[in-house]
Amino acid sequence: MHSRIPIALTLAANIFTYAMACATDPGVVDSGNVDWACAQFKYDRMLYFESTCRTCHLRKPARSKHCSVCGRCVQMMDHHCIWLNNCVGLNNARWFLGFLASFSMVCVYGVYILGSAVLELRHRTGLADLMVPDEASGKMVKLLLAVLTVFVVLLAPIITLFTAYQLRIVMLGYTTNEEAKWLNVAAAIDDGVLFAVCGEDGGEMLEVVEKEDQEADSREKSPVVSLSDVVNAYDRGLWQNLRFLVFPPTHQRAKLG
Repeated sequence: MHSRIPIALTLAANIFTYAMACATDPGVVDSGNVDWACAQFKYDRMLYFESTCRTCHLRKPARSKHCSVCGRCVQMMDHHCIWLNNCVGLNNARWFLGFLASFSMVCVYGVYILGSAVLELRHRTGLADLMVPDEASGKMVKLLLAVLTVFVVLLAPIITLFTAYQLRIVMLGYTTNEEAKWLNVAAAIDDGVLFAVCGEDGGEMLEVVEKEDQEADSREKSPVVSLSDVVNAYDRGLWQNLRFLVFPPTHQRAKLG
């Protein structure tokens, strides 16, 4: 009895976090909160610059992205999840990560329970003739337990690895959407076309200058030679990144403050 309590709690947590990830506003940017949203993250002048969304016709906050599926800009956009029918963003990323973590535990527990059952039945009847009596009808029915076990065995590592990946990018201070941008930065460095240049306002920014244009570009600039030379403006440190995910700022809190 006591051994069932942890898995029951995990299942409850899994259902709760899934429902919250689906139902929670991910951080939609609208005319009522756009100024507040733009104040949450500074423009790093590398991944994000001040601009206007061509679809929403609103200022684009740093770290936001327009979702073509939902038709709206989302703060700290990670990705659009078809399983949630919702975007994962500033306000519901914690529920999404909680859902993944609890689902991983459910899958691992399922592997243990189903694997134990299959091994026991194999010991009694052999895997080739796995059958179980249906006490209600007295008939023998084919047992699909082995097939279900194989499915869960394949699913568990996939979900666990995806959970680990999501946790890793949170700890490093970026999102799935930003990871693609960082890969582009790394590629530009490898190609020798990324430079630190002085902007019109006197501030430094990173800009791609193609090789055929470098000689004609008279601006003062210095090449970026390593990704370690590039600072992630949104990385607060491991624990602060986790804390920010679990307790994100909200428009309502800002009003009360």
